[in-house]
Amino acid sequence: MKNIFNSRRLRLLVLVLLAGGTAFVSGCSTCKPGEAGKPKVYNIEVRLDDALKGKCQTVDVVGINPAGLARWQEYSMSAYWKDGDPLRRDSKSERIIFSFDEGKPLTQSLSVTNPQWANWRAKGVAHLLILAELPGHHDDKRSDSDERRLTLPLGECHWVKGTNTLNVLVQQSGIQVLTPIRQ
Repeated sequence: MKNIFNSRRLRLLVLVLLAGGTAFVSGCSTCKPGEAGKPKVYNIEVRLDDALKGKCQTVDVVGINPAGLARWQEYSMSAYWKDGDPLRRDSKSERIIFSFDEGKPLTQSLSVTNPQWANWRAKGVAHLLILAELPGHHDDKRSDSDERRLTLPLGECHWVKGTNTLNVLVQQSGIQVLTPIRQ
C-alpha cells in the first residue's frame, strides 16, 4: 500500500495547514519588534496641570515629517517662544495652537476629524511635537530632554493596540505622555 504522505498534493496541504496554524498562533501581528509601523491619526488631548493655570498660555502641536525631525529636535525652545521667531512663524500651517488663556479649559483636544490631519498626512507627518511655553527660566536642551518639548511618534506599533487617543500632561517640570506605549 502506498504511503499517503507520498502524495504531492497531501504534502502541500499539510504544509499550508501548518503555515496557517503558525500564523494563527502568532496572532498575525503587523507590528514587528523595533518597527514603528505606519503613521496613524489619533485624537490628541492636552491637559494643563492646575498649578500652571494662568502661567502657561500656549501649547503648540506641530506635525513633522521624518526629514524635518532632527532640525526641530535641535532647535532652541527659548528662540522658538520669542516674538517673531522665524521657525514658529514659518510653521503656521503645520501647527495647531492650544490657548490656555484665562477662562479657557485646562484640557483641550485635537480630533481625528480636524482638517489639519489631512494636511499633515499629505506631507508625510510621522511625529507630533508638543511644545509648551512654560514659565520661568529654562536652559535649552536637545530633543525631549528640554522640558518644553515632547515628541509623539504616530506609528501605530509604538502605542498599545487599540489606542485612539494620545494623552499629554503639561506640568512645570515638563511635558509627559500618559498614553501607554507598546512593550
